[in-house]
Amino acid sequence: MIARTVEFIVKKNKLGKVKDAIDHFVRTVHVSEPGTRIYVSLQEKENINKFLHVMIFESDGAAQKHQGAGYTQKFIEILYPNCQSEPVFRDYKYLGGL
Repeated sequence: MIARTVEFIVKKNKLGKVKDAIDHFVRTVHVSEPGTRIYVSLQEKENINKFLHVMIFESDGAAQKHQGAGYTQKFIEILYPNCQSEPVFRDYKYLGGL
């Protein structure tokens, strides 16, 4: 299993646009990627412009499929210019979960 997170802060005046893109992207991932076990988008309560995405892929191949998908590239094209700074990715060792 491959576990990864990405954290990002959206520019204040771009929140609606990015939230719409997140909604579409997450729904697309869920129906298009059986190898993606978990893809969750979380919005911080205290700073509503801050987000955390949590991903768990069943294999390197599933992670690569996700990264290379056209809809992932489209999401990146919307997300990156609307963030205060570049999103931060972190990789984790998967230990288990529900």
